[in-house]
Amino acid sequence: MDKPISPPPLNILPVGNCLELHRASPIEKIIFEMIRKGNLPQAEIILRGYHEKDPGNPSVLNFLGWIASAVNLPEYAIDYFGRAAERAPTWKLPRINLKMVEKCIADTQGKPGLDMAAMNYANKNEKLLLIKAWGYGFWSDVSHVLGQLLVAELAGRTPVVSWGRNSLFGDGATENAFDYYFEALSNVSVHDIQRDNFNYWPPKWNCGNLLEGEVNKWNGPYSRVAGLYLLGRPEKVVVSDFFTSIYDLIPWIPRGHHLYGLSVDDLYLYLVRKYLHPRKEILDAVDCFYKRHLAAHDFIAVHARGSDKALEMNNLDEVNGQYKAIIDQHLASRNYQRIFLMTDDARVLQYFKQAYGNMIITTDCQRTNNATGIHYQTVPDRRRQLGTEVMVDAYLAAHAQAFVGNGFSNPSLIVRYLKDWPSGSVSLIGKNMFHTANTLLHNW
Repeated sequence: MDKPISPPPLNILPVGNCLELHRASPIEKIIFEMIRKGNLPQAEIILRGYHEKDPGNPSVLNFLGWIASAVNLPEYAIDYFGRAAERAPTWKLPRINLKMVEKCIADTQGKPGLDMAAMNYANKNEKLLLIKAWGYGFWSDVSHVLGQLLVAELAGRTPVVSWGRNSLFGDGATENAFDYYFEALSNVSVHDIQRDNFNYWPPKWNCGNLLEGEVNKWNGPYSRVAGLYLLGRPEKVVVSDFFTSIYDLIPWIPRGHHLYGLSVDDLYLYLVRKYLHPRKEILDAVDCFYKRHLAAHDFIAVHARGSDKALEMNNLDEVNGQYKAIIDQHLASRNYQRIFLMTDDARVLQYFKQAYGNMIITTDCQRTNNATGIHYQTVPDRRRQLGTEVMVDAYLAAHAQAFVGNGFSNPSLIVRYLKDWPSGSVSLIGKNMFHTANTLLHNW
């Protein structure tokens, strides 16, 4: 199998301008090697950790400036190099880098210090971001879309979502499965951007293969393309097929942007409210079940994972063992008459029924009793049904007065962000995975 081959950096600065090897520490040499082989996302994730602890570290600032210049974000490069030079007045390298970037801007734009982000915002109606399916669980795919919607807002691009052949919630053909569940995000479709006169990036995509499910997603040329690479591209159409978290994009929100300074939670709430609008038939199904089974009662919603989640979480049994005590605390604080349970596992459902009897309310949806996720078991003609079921469950849970879920699970987290819950009403077991960087995606 081909190895990952990340996009080559723009040739503004030589790779040696990251640091001076003769004076580098062991960790700086490791980061340099990541950059040298093209793994900028992993290098940036590690650098952010150091930057958070020591914001004035000149070596870290110089590294971040080099990465910013390599992905065509010169305004950030100028800021980082300037701060590095200020912190280390006798170190020449940041000043050399600063002058080279300023000269490059002057040569190409005639305006040193040009705010490229502002220029991108002005071109909003001229550039497009095609968001393809991530290809995993339903709410994981939605989380991928939300991260790319932040890219679209930052880069001034019109978003176009196309869940094609690799979506586990479509019919296996080229039809856009996203449209089965949500209203379109814009009046542009993937067919509108299949144009011979459009230029595309990364270049593995072209007008003839945009409907393909996957092209070098994990390995091969232009694989594992993080959102960082998409922010400064000049092409008419950029294509996203790889996951980037909102957490990883926050450092690239420019001052003056209307989203600057918002937390991860605030950004998810904003993006969900602005963009995720379920189709009427989904909302009708939610409303029908709610009126019939839940409207007459105060209720708590619970999401508990089983099946393939045990392969991702080696402590899943420990996490699931904490639910009852937390639920009981909520029950003791208020007179809840019902518990609405979301679960993909028939064994988990049986446990909760034994614990809470007739208080448990569930929808009649597909579940598994083994370690294979239901989205991998479902045959193509039932995939749309499965997508509808998981959507209905999540939007029903958002009607609850309190919620208990798994902090390392996308369905739990989407329920967390479907509304602005009152303080103390949401209990996530374990750390919220949206609050941390995902180092596994770029571990190569």
